[in-house]
Amino acid sequence: MKYVNGADILPEELINEIRKYTDGVYIYIPKNSAKRNKWGENTNHRREMELRNIHIYDKYLEGVDYIELADCYHLSDKSIRRIVLSQKRRMEPVKAMMKEILKAWNIDDCPRQIYHSTWSVKESFVLKEYIDKNALQRNIQMHKILRDAGVPVPEVCPLKDGKEFYEKNDKMYILTTKLKGNNIVNIDKVNKSWFFELGQIIAKLHVAFRECEKTMSFWNNSLLEEMEGWVTRNLDEFKPEYLSINEITESIRQLSEVYKELPKQLIHRDVHLGNLLFDEMQFSGYIDFDLSQSNIRIFDICYFLLGLLLQEDNNRVNEECWFEIVSQVIDGYDSLANLKQVERSSVTCVMKNIELLFVAYFLGIGDEKSAKDSADLFQFVSKNEAKILDVVMK
Repeated sequence: MKYVNGADILPEELINEIRKYTDGVYIYIPKNSAKRNKWGENTNHRREMELRNIHIYDKYLEGVDYIELADCYHLSDKSIRRIVLSQKRRMEPVKAMMKEILKAWNIDDCPRQIYHSTWSVKESFVLKEYIDKNALQRNIQMHKILRDAGVPVPEVCPLKDGKEFYEKNDKMYILTTKLKGNNIVNIDKVNKSWFFELGQIIAKLHVAFRECEKTMSFWNNSLLEEMEGWVTRNLDEFKPEYLSINEITESIRQLSEVYKELPKQLIHRDVHLGNLLFDEMQFSGYIDFDLSQSNIRIFDICYFLLGLLLQEDNNRVNEECWFEIVSQVIDGYDSLANLKQVERSSVTCVMKNIELLFVAYFLGIGDEKSAKDSADLFQFVSKNEAKILDVVMK
């Protein structure tokens, strides 16, 4: 079911007539019976609903409240609570299984779920589930190399039999230490130099990643191939009314023109404040390398900067302040890992393509609110392209 604003499709006189009966509520208009699909006709429907419900539950675990979730997914508060309760019940057997799995590490504890596949153990460890053994083994190797290089990342805890991970029912489990600090930062209390240091924090990780490249295999990915592949297909299928075909094709064309010149290396791919830990506002470590891959290195910088405009509460950056933050983060990164001119001049192009990627992703899982938020960021970057490039290129 698609939500649309009545004012966009109905004549004003009809809206005024409807207001005689109700006002300010969502109204479901059923399909004409002659056009109604039979149950199962859309073979992807069940899977889409399952993915949506999992996504809702993940958001709930991250701390998003029921009202905001209801608004995001165009559902009632009651429906959201029902979905969350249903997911909790589904996870009860998993929770019990996690408790049993912990015995392989000689730990007796009832873990607390913090993400869909991640559990907090005794508030000192993190238990995580994997379905891809190669990805898990890469992660373990990466943690070791980074720790040997002095990079603050969690330590992998061996089982009591010496193995590094536990296998059960075609799934793998890894236990790591929990670093000191947390990922909650009140941006209102930090100064400009803090963002300069954040740029350096990203640069230090990239420098350390180059050590990983010398001794391990990793996932080679291409933002351009994604944009010309599944992203384009999704946008063609869903045809979001808030983006024009010309905007989409022009942004991808701009990326294609510079892509070969942009330096590639192993990157984190998910750099945001949630994956950077701070202890009393001082940086204490990096977490969550599941999406790490070889790609253009400015992806991490652009992704991080865009994320600041989507943060909630005290972590949301005022748009005017954001331009100065862009300058500080770029300069901080450049002070330790020299940025090429083509990277600086491509920042807005990469930002726009990242947001198009997320529009396509969110539409694919039925999260229209998040898709529209990403489209709004795309428009923000497009509108302020000259201003962004001015602070980046100075």
